[in-house]
Amino acid sequence: MITIETSGFIPIYEQIKKGIKSEISLGVIKANEALPSIRDLAAELVVNPNTVARAYRELEHEGFICTRKGKASFVSENSSSLIQKDKVRLMEDVFDRAISEARKFGLDAAEIRRIVESRLKNQENRGEGEGR
Repeated sequence: MITIETSGFIPIYEQIKKGIKSEISLGVIKANEALPSIRDLAAELVVNPNTVARAYRELEHEGFICTRKGKASFVSENSSSLIQKDKVRLMEDVFDRAISEARKFGLDAAEIRRIVESRLKNQENRGEGEGR
């Protein structure tokens, strides 16, 4: 279920893209499965069909979906691997920002590694480790 936040700063078409990527990532929508038509999704989300069309175009350009003329838009075969690459890229950005902040506090590489290892171990001990 895609939700739209109209009071935020994120464009609606980006929110639609993120929602579809999330559904692919969670397995709600699987490879080769048809997406709702542009008109149907626009009606469901109460947005302009051009906004949904833009989201679909960008998702197709990025390789997450493919459109068969006269039929519908479908989730691409390789969408799962693209989602994984997207997640890795986003996490690299998060870590880059965190490292920059740590450096502002005067921490060196060894101290940053120790903190990351400590936080990982702490989460594993709480049962929040890999695959959960």
